[in-house]
Amino acid sequence: MKLRELKRRGGTVWPAQWVEAPAPGEEGAASDNGVLEGLTRLGERLLLRINVNGQRRTACLEWDGPPRVGDVEIVLLANIGAEIRQLGQMELPASRGPGQPSA
Repeated sequence: MKLRELKRRGGTVWPAQWVEAPAPGEEGAASDNGVLEGLTRLGERLLLRINVNGQRRTACLEWDGPPRVGDVEIVLLANIGAEIRQLGQMELPASRGPGQPSA
């Protein structure tokens, strides 16, 4: 499964949606035009720090599993500095069954 194929309630969730609206006079650039600068895990969702043309923004990524949040987190952490558009093409690890150790 590719990152861009993650779904929530039947709809795709990639690219991630902005958490905040653009400031007055600020262009509302799409998150897939940016570069991943970092991320924070909050329970079952990831907050992505994305730089779009020098503007640092935050986007939320939340989906109905599988894969597990930790598996997606590992892939994204390994790709800090990559363009969001390219990250959507990344293959995610195959789901593991119960009782199998996490990576």
